[in-house]
Formats: sequence, C-alpha cells, structure tokens
Amino acid sequence: MLLSLVALVGTTTAGVYLFKNFGLTKSDGGVLRPLPQRIALGTAISSLGIAFAGGMWLYGKLYVASIDFDERAEKVYLNTVEFFGTKQRVIKFSDILGGNEHEGKFDLTDFNPSSISVNAPWKSVHLKGWKFPLIIDIQGEILNKELFEKL
Repeated sequence: MLLSLVALVGTTTAGVYLFKNFGLTKSDGGVLRPLPQRIALGTAISSLGIAFAGGMWLYGKLYVASIDFDERAEKVYLNTVEFFGTKQRVIKFSDILGGNEHEGKFDLTDFNPSSISVNAPWKSVHLKGWKFPLIIDIQGEILNKELFEKL
C-alpha cells in the first residue's frame, strides 16, 4: 500500500517536471516542446501513479486482513487494509450473501521455464449493500474453520 503512495508522488513529480521541461535537454533538441505535447506527456505519466494508488486503495478496502465472529451477537468483525494500518468493519452475519472460491493460478513457465508461476487461491464474499465482494486469501492462517466454511 505504501509503495503505491511512493509511486503516486514519483509519477506526479515526473509528470510536472516533463510538463515544465520537456524538450529542453540537448538530446531533445534544446527547445521547449509545444504546450499540448507537454500537457499530454505530463498527464500520461502522472495518471499512471494515480491509477496505481487508486487501484491499491480499492483493493485494500476489499482485502480482508483478519476476521472475527461473535456468535451471540451474530456479528462478523472484518479488518481491511488501509494505507496506514487497518480498519475494522462490523457486519451482521445475515448480510453475508455467499461466496465463490477462485483457483488463483497463473503460470507462464510453459512459455519460458524461468518465468513466473503464481498459486494464490482466494475467496470472494458478497455482502448485502456492497458493490464489490470482499477478498479472502485462502492460504492465510485460518483459526476458525467453522466460520470460514460458513462464508
């Protein structure tokens, strides 16, 4: 999460620099490029950091870091990831609509043996009133197996 903030600052700084200076170096010709070109390049570079930070912000709001369950109150306590720490959300158990398990496999070693292979199974859990499902890492440590099965 913090890396995305660093990327946001870096790409924004680079975008502003390009907006102000694109074309002034000897290799670029030493003449400031036209304003539309500088705006386009500066905006394109800056938008990369904005998209990355925005995507991580949304992912963090949906990624469940820990789950706890109060059987008497029928409430689920979810801790989701924020840029700085976690945020606890309290949800009624009846608001859980169900979930789907996903294999989470991505293998490129068939094309290139030194390439990457990912095995990260996860579960999406849909909640009443939420547009996007929660993301639960199946490979994480599961302390309450019964609760996990209910999800």
